[in-house]
Amino acid sequence: MKTPLRLRLFYWLLVLLLIFVALQFVIFSIIEFRAWLHHPGETLREHMMEAIMGVGWDLTILPLLIGVAWWISRRMILPIRTITLAANNISSGHFEDRISTLNMPDDEMHSMATTINAAFDNYQDAVERLRRFTGDASHQLRTPLAAMRSVGEVTLSQDRPPEEYRQAMAHMLDELRRMSRVTEQLLRLARLERTEVSASFAQVNISHIVNRAAELFEPLCDDKQVTLRIESIEGLQVLGHEDLLIEMLANLLENALRVTPTGGAILLRAEHTSNCEALITVADTGPGIAPDLSKRVFELFARVPGTRQTGAGLGLAIVAAIAKTHGGHAELNQALNSGAVFQVVLPAFKVP
Repeated sequence: MKTPLRLRLFYWLLVLLLIFVALQFVIFSIIEFRAWLHHPGETLREHMMEAIMGVGWDLTILPLLIGVAWWISRRMILPIRTITLAANNISSGHFEDRISTLNMPDDEMHSMATTINAAFDNYQDAVERLRRFTGDASHQLRTPLAAMRSVGEVTLSQDRPPEEYRQAMAHMLDELRRMSRVTEQLLRLARLERTEVSASFAQVNISHIVNRAAELFEPLCDDKQVTLRIESIEGLQVLGHEDLLIEMLANLLENALRVTPTGGAILLRAEHTSNCEALITVADTGPGIAPDLSKRVFELFARVPGTRQTGAGLGLAIVAAIAKTHGGHAELNQALNSGAVFQVVLPAFKVP
């Protein structure tokens, strides 16, 4: 039969009390025995009775001490009970619950409760990421799946010329490519929200990243007759993942190229800030974005009203996630109708 921890703790306190009384009796007996040796006229029985009387006071208050030991065991086990109750609530689905540490003393129990709360935070984040990914994926994939099913059913409902079959297959392939793109972006977002990405960070030259991204988009800009201007200082370095940083710039450039009209211009610039941070700017000459949408554009599936976007609204969300993974942030700074100015601030790498 399993013995509760509180009862075991009480038993140990009770044993300590009994050991204390026994030791006190032994000490009193030794003292009285030595006194009897120096006063042989007195009987040993009288001295031992005095030792028993001295311990008798302890036996008188022993019930009170037992009650105090029971209270102490309850007080010492209370933080563990609090932790257990919180863990049971969280495991039953109340993910927002946490262990209350307000009345806990600053000791090992407080440290353990704080550590467990941090673990619960990570657990809740993982659950929320899974729930968000599931909801986002089902929301984004439902429409193309329904479209492909509808096209397939209508096409097969009766005999048609080969050209119509080819058109139907082309439409279904377009939807399939869109689904693949959305799924890939959602999976990348889910991976970026995990902490182990930072384990592969290394020293990265921002000028190299800027030049790599520019090489990818220069042919696209030429096709659209958009000027791509590069301004980057040498020696600017950050601690990060090279491929992720290139993808971040690619998403910003892709967004800028989408909204920039023919004959417009895009600026890609990397520089130091006054706080010794790395500032990356991508500015376009498109229609701009209203200031009240400056935060919402980085949300999942965000779309700017009045624009005709062909993407799923995940590009800027990935930009914000990559910046956050590198310890920085992304923001939108511009006035309406003057083009969009997206900026990413990253901690600059400092040589020890």
